[in-house]
Amino acid sequence: MTFARRTAAPNGPPGRTLEHARRHVATWLTAPTWVILMALFAVPLAVGVYLSFRSENLSSLGGGEFIGFENYTREVLSRDFVAALRTTVLVMVIGMVVQLPLALVLAVFLRWNLRGTRFYRSVLLLPMLLTPVAVGLMWRFMLNTDLGIINWLLTETGFGAVRWLGDPASAIAAVVLVDSWQAVPFLMLLLLAGLAGLSGEPEAAAAVDGANGFQVFRYVTLPMLKPVLLVALMLRLIDGIKLFDTIFIVTGGGPGTATQTLSLLDYRVGFTFLATSRGAAIGVVLALMTLPVYFIWRRVIGVEAR
Repeated sequence: MTFARRTAAPNGPPGRTLEHARRHVATWLTAPTWVILMALFAVPLAVGVYLSFRSENLSSLGGGEFIGFENYTREVLSRDFVAALRTTVLVMVIGMVVQLPLALVLAVFLRWNLRGTRFYRSVLLLPMLLTPVAVGLMWRFMLNTDLGIINWLLTETGFGAVRWLGDPASAIAAVVLVDSWQAVPFLMLLLLAGLAGLSGEPEAAAAVDGANGFQVFRYVTLPMLKPVLLVALMLRLIDGIKLFDTIFIVTGGGPGTATQTLSLLDYRVGFTFLATSRGAAIGVVLALMTLPVYFIWRRVIGVEAR
């Protein structure tokens, strides 16, 4: 109370004064964290924006000149960029269509807390604990046309072998499969936490009124779970835009450029062709693509809160 009096305004209410003091202290306590975040995020972003307006390359940094928006017009309007954007959207949309419903089904199954739920939950969470590089290498061996276990199982069960990584359509399917295998456990855990935080009274009231299990889930549980579903959707949209490591390890962007996403194109332009400024321009565009996702989510959450 002494600290509150020292920081109090002459005529301020005690409750408001104490709240102001707490916010003031919290601001100073979190200041080092904000400084670190600015150093790790804002500074590299500013350097990237600066390079995107110049004609720098990795072999001779500092020898370029200011060229304005030429890198943006050159890259964004290029055929490779449009193809990579199409692939990024395709992988992202197919992934969300597969991952969110599957994660929701698994979360509902685990919520029932049937016999063996702890064992199933532990097994389902294992893919989330592995690094993307390890997952990519494992699935690359499994999807091998001649030596992979998946084609062996298909052959043994009477189906023919599939050129998973040699055909554009099957390569896209392989990328979605590998990405989903690692992403679904996280989404499942997120949705399971959301289900655990729901009040059971509306569901019980709906059941008493005669609604069956599906109707309770459709008209009561899902609407209450909508904010968590929006968070999961937002996270997967951002992850889909910047998806790189899985594709780099599993397909390398092939066959040809069939699975080359924007992140992989950015890597190739910046580090394979050493075109630093052009790569920076693509990186800035990728960063800008994630902003609408966040603002749309914030707007929807704000409407829901009202």
